[in-house]
Formats: sequence, structure tokens, C-alpha cells
Amino acid sequence: MHIDVLIAFVVSSLALTLSPGPDILYVISQSFIRGKKAAIITSIGLTTGLLFHTFFVVVGLTILVKENENIFLVMKIVGAAYFIYLAIMVFLNRNNKKIFKSNQNENIDFFKKGLLMNLLNPKVSLFFIALFPGFIFHDNLDPEIQFLILGLIFWLQANMIFIGVSIFSNKMNNIISENNFLIRVSYVIEICVYIFIAIWILK
Repeated sequence: MHIDVLIAFVVSSLALTLSPGPDILYVISQSFIRGKKAAIITSIGLTTGLLFHTFFVVVGLTILVKENENIFLVMKIVGAAYFIYLAIMVFLNRNNKKIFKSNQNENIDFFKKGLLMNLLNPKVSLFFIALFPGFIFHDNLDPEIQFLILGLIFWLQANMIFIGVSIFSNKMNNIISENNFLIRVSYVIEICVYIFIAIWILK
């Protein structure tokens, strides 16, 4: 076993997860607008999606999507359409109270939204299939098993970072709670995030 390769993978994963992107931006916006608990639950939904993408890589579904441009295009359009739909719903419900305490049904909605956000982005699986082969850490272990281990490592560090970001960003939520103007325009921030994610998926 090449421990140095695993260490390099962990460092690379941390850097990639912390880099500006739709997932971490979405977590920050949820903490900023809806509070720490909503952001943490959303984060768990997002990272749960990583486990599915790891499975897709292990069983070879990602290669099928990569080689079929039509499937890939349809997946991107569906993913982008979902986020445009979310942006429209936020706009239509813009007069509802923005700062609230989550109940059980809302918690489930936050989790599902995070999970769907990750699953409907086919670029995640393609990212994994491009990343994992460069960090084969064992000479005798099957590549599929190594991909699974690498996926679990990526999932673990993503959980730690997203939850940490949720807690840190919650301080901004405390500022919003005391600012009526920011409460009124917070829906604009959320709409912009959804549109950004839709564009990012399509590009």
C-alpha cells in the first residue's frame, strides 16, 4: 500500500472541496439565509449524493454516460431545469418569511434538495472517474475496490468541510436576522445561486 498516494489524495480532496464551486456556494447560501441547521442537513444531502456517484463509477455507469453524448446532454438539461424550477419557486414565494426554525418536514426537504442537487449533476461522476485513477494506492487490490475506498474518503472529508462551513457561515445568518433589508432581498441571493448552478451544469 502506498500511504503517500492516499495522503496526496486527501490533500487534493480537501483543496478541491474548499475551492469555489456550486456545492459549497449553495451550503453557504443556505446557512446565510436559512440558518445552521438547514445548511447542515443540506450538506448531508449533498454528500450522500457523492456515495451514489462513487457507486456509479465502481459499476461503470459513468463510462457509459461519458461515451454517450446524448445521455450526458439530457442529464445536464434535466439538472439545469431542476434548478431553474427552484429559482422560480423562490421568486413566487418571495413574500414568505425567510428566517425560520426548521421543522421535520422542512428538514426532509432540505436533505432531498441537497441530494437531488448532487445526483442531477452528471459532472460529479465524470469528475470522480477522472480523479480516482490518478490515486491508485495498492498494487494488488482491485481498482473498483480502491475507487470505493477513495469515494468514501472524499465523502468523509466533504462532510467535515461542508458542516464546518455551515457552522461558520451561520454567523452571517445572525447578521441577517437583525437586518430587515437583507431579509427582504435574501430571496435574490438564493435565486442567483440556483441560476449559477444551472449555468455551471450546462457549460
